[in-house]
Amino acid sequence: MYTTQIWLIRHGETDWNAAQRLQGWRDIPLNDTGKNQAKSVQRFLDQQRIAFDGVLSSDLQRAIQTAQIAFAQHQYPIEQIPALRERNYGIYEGHPWQSLTQLPNEPAPKINLRDPNLDVPEGESLLTFHQRIIEAFNQIALQRPNQKLAVIAHGGVIEMVWRYIQQADLSTPRPYKIVNASVNHFAINQEQQWQEIAWAQVAHLDHLKD
Repeated sequence: MYTTQIWLIRHGETDWNAAQRLQGWRDIPLNDTGKNQAKSVQRFLDQQRIAFDGVLSSDLQRAIQTAQIAFAQHQYPIEQIPALRERNYGIYEGHPWQSLTQLPNEPAPKINLRDPNLDVPEGESLLTFHQRIIEAFNQIALQRPNQKLAVIAHGGVIEMVWRYIQQADLSTPRPYKIVNASVNHFAINQEQQWQEIAWAQVAHLDHLKD
C-alpha cells in the first residue's frame, strides 16, 4: 500500500488579503509581507530537511511566487495545477469577505457564501469547490504514489482539505484561522484515506510580528 505525503502551504499575503477582500480567481501578486513570509517558509522547510519529490502550485501568481521564493535554493520545477485554485467567487470577487459570510453572533448577510449550495453567478458553490479540491488531491496521490510533495495553494483549499479529513460539515464554523504561509502536513493512502499529520504550523512566522 502506498502513502503520498503532502505539505500543503498557503501562499503569502497580498494587498487584497490585507484589505480582507475576496480574491478567488483574481490574479493578485504577493506584497512585501507575503514575500517575507515565503522566505520564512523556505527556512522552515530547510530546517525540516525534507527531501521533496516535487513541488506543485496553483496556477495563480500569488501561489507561484510563494513557491518560487520558498524553493529558490533548490532545482525543483514548479508544476502548476489549475484545479488547486482558490474558490471562484464570481461576481463577488473584490468585495469585503465579512459582508458575504455568516459570522458568529452577527446578523445574517443578504448573501451568505458559506451556504454550501448557494449558486454564485459566474463562480462556483462551496459544494462544487469542495468536490473539485478533493478530486484534485486524490488524483495527485494516485499519480504520485509514495512521494513527498510540497503544494502551494490557498486558504480555501486548506479549509476544504481540513473539513474532509475531519469530516466537518461545510456549513460548520471553522474553529481556527488559516494564516498566510502556514504549513499543513497530511497523507493520502492507496485506499484514498486521508490522515492529518501536523496542521496549522505557523511558528516560523513569529519573527515577522516584531
